[in-house]
Amino acid sequence: MLIFWTLGCAAQPMPLWKAVEDQQQAAEELTLQLAFLSAANVSPQFHSLYQNLNSPNLPVEERGRLLLLGFQLIEEFNFQLSGRPLGDDGLGEAPFLLMASEGGEYPLLKAASQGRMAQRVRALTPDAHEYRLARQRVAHLMALEAFSWPEFDSAPLLEPGDSHPQVVELRWVLKQLGDYDGQRVDVHYDEDLLLSVQRFQRRHGLAADGVVGPRTRAWLRAAPRVRAQRLARNTLRQWHDRTRFAESYLLVNIPEYRLRWITPQGERFSSRVIVGRNSRRTPRMTTEVVSLVVNPSWNVPRSIIWRDLLPKIRLSGDYLAKQRFVVYDRQGEQVQYSAEQWQQAASGRFPYRLSQRPGDENALGRYKFHLTNSKAIYLHDTPEKQLFDRSRRALSSGCVRVEGADLLARQLAFEGEVDLKRFNHARGLGETRWFRLKRPLPVYMVYWSAWVAADGVAHYRRDIYHQDGDADHKNAIAMRSTFD
Repeated sequence: MLIFWTLGCAAQPMPLWKAVEDQQQAAEELTLQLAFLSAANVSPQFHSLYQNLNSPNLPVEERGRLLLLGFQLIEEFNFQLSGRPLGDDGLGEAPFLLMASEGGEYPLLKAASQGRMAQRVRALTPDAHEYRLARQRVAHLMALEAFSWPEFDSAPLLEPGDSHPQVVELRWVLKQLGDYDGQRVDVHYDEDLLLSVQRFQRRHGLAADGVVGPRTRAWLRAAPRVRAQRLARNTLRQWHDRTRFAESYLLVNIPEYRLRWITPQGERFSSRVIVGRNSRRTPRMTTEVVSLVVNPSWNVPRSIIWRDLLPKIRLSGDYLAKQRFVVYDRQGEQVQYSAEQWQQAASGRFPYRLSQRPGDENALGRYKFHLTNSKAIYLHDTPEKQLFDRSRRALSSGCVRVEGADLLARQLAFEGEVDLKRFNHARGLGETRWFRLKRPLPVYMVYWSAWVAADGVAHYRRDIYHQDGDADHKNAIAMRSTFD
C-alpha cells in the first residue's frame, strides 16, 4: 500500500516507460536509485515505493505510475537536500517528508520525446566515479541481508596461530565483505587470514595488529543493513557537501581524524589530526584560513578554565607558573599569588583571565592557523605529539590539532604570498607574530564516517558524535559502548 503521497497527474496513464531501449534504461536506472535511497533510510517514502515496485505481478500501468512518482520524489529530495547548508544536511535525523509536484511528468515527457529519458534520469545523481562505486557496494550489502549474520559474541582474543570455532565465522564474514579471498574453512587462524584481518582493521580505522578483540568484533558484527545505511547516507552527505567546495581547499574529515589539502592537481598535504571529544565537538562548518600565527599565545576560554585547569591548579598551586600562564584580573592588571593562594583561589569563583605565553609548553604549539568563524575554532600545532599515535583521537575541546603543522605553515606561507624572510625569521624567535595570507584558503570541516575510495574499497569510521542514526539501534548502541 502506498502512503504519504499525492500525485495529481497520476489519474491518467502516462505514455512513459515503453518497451524501447531508452525508456527501459531509464526505468532500470530509476529503480537502482530508489534501491539506494531506500537503503539510506532517509525517508519511509522511498522504502515503501521500492517495496511496491518489487511486488509480484505488478500491473504495467501501476509500475509506470510508481516509476513516475519515484522520479518526482527523488527530484524533491534533491531539492530539499541542496537547500541545506554544510553541517545541517538533516541526514541521520528526522526523515525527509516529500511531496510530488503537479505537472512533474513534463520533464520526462519532453526527454522521452527526444530519446534521452535515461540521460534525464541519470542526471538525478552525481556523475562521479566514487558515487557509482558506493551505490554498487550498497547493493551488495543489501543482498547480504538474505544471510544470517554472525553475532560474534565475546570470546578470547584471537591471534595468528590460534584455533577457535569463531575463526570459521571470521573467515566467512571477511569473505562476504571482500577482505578475504581464500578457500579454507577450518578453525585455524593462519597467515592468509591475518592479512585479511589487518586489511579489515585498516579500513575501519583500527590498529592493524591482526588481533581480533572487542573493537574488531564490534565492526565484524555490524549487520549488512547497518553498513549499507551508513555508507548510503554518508555518500549522500558527501555529495551534498562537495557541491559547495572551491577548487583548492583544506578538508578536515572529523571521524577520520584526517586533514587534507586538495588542489586541482591532487592532494598537496595530508596529516593526522586530533578533533573535539563528543562533549566538546568540532563543528561541521565552512570557513577559511586568513592568517598564520607563529609562536602564538593562548587566551584560555572560561569553559576550559573551569573544566580543565582549575582541577589542576587545586592539585598543584605551581601549575600556572610551570606552564607559563599569566593571570589578569577584571581590570586587566596582572595578578601574582603564591602557590597556596592559587590553590585557594581555584576553589572559589576564580574571577581571572589566563593567557599562556609562547613556548614549548604552550597548548597551541608553535603555530596557530586563524580561521574566520564565530565559534573560536581554529587549527593549531600541539606539544603533545605522542597523541597522534592513538587510533581514537577525539581528545580536544573543539579545535583541531594538526600533525606536521610546521610543514603546513610553510606551505601556506608560500601559497599565501607571505614575506618568507620575515616568516622564517619569526619561527626562530620566541615572540608572537601574525602573518596575513594574501589569498585565504577555504576550509571545510565535514563529518563523513563512511566512504568508498577510488579503488572501490569501502571505509568506515566510528560515529564519534552519533550523527548517523544507524538502522539497527541495538547493534549501534553495542558498537558505541564498545568504542567509547
